[in-house]
Amino acid sequence: MKITGLDDMNRKKDRLFRINKDWFTKKNLLNMGLILVFLISIILLAIFFDLDSIKGFIRTHKQQALLISIAVYGIFGITFLPTFPLTIFIAVLLGPLQSALIATVGNTLAAVLGYLLGKTMGDVFDFEKKRSKLPFGLGRLPIKSPLFMLAARSLPAGSRAYSVVCGAYQVPIPTYLWTTSLMFFLNSAFLAFGGLELLKFI
Repeated sequence: MKITGLDDMNRKKDRLFRINKDWFTKKNLLNMGLILVFLISIILLAIFFDLDSIKGFIRTHKQQALLISIAVYGIFGITFLPTFPLTIFIAVLLGPLQSALIATVGNTLAAVLGYLLGKTMGDVFDFEKKRSKLPFGLGRLPIKSPLFMLAARSLPAGSRAYSVVCGAYQVPIPTYLWTTSLMFFLNSAFLAFGGLELLKFI
């Protein structure tokens, strides 16, 4: 009995060691390093990013406003900073339609980065195998459904975190891109046109 118990313990230790050894592969370590660098960059950008300085820079370099604004939206998107002040500012500077289009491109770019982050994290932690064990039936959510994706994107609070979730669930890229771009355009257009109308009463 004792020997059997000891054998069971040894087998469990061997299995645990094998799992840990499999996890610490070159690919996983590289992915974890990239995730760490990405998260540190997000924190630093969120701390030191100054919207007023960016507005002044865009105003001064109006010819490059398109490229600068898209880059800023991308940074805002990955740092979870609100983009609506920039959308209204660009609407005043260049026009509401231009603002909506720039915001769509920039936010979609940030969403793709979020998707790649989620996919990398999913690969490292083997999310596909663990998905069925998620509590509250989260593993059975129709994340890959276009209708579900459109509905999720319409919620401002969860829109950016949802990009990471889509990456972890490995949502097909074509579906991800068109649903993401469409909802970002609708939201941005509402903010740009609505913001300009509100400014008339201020």
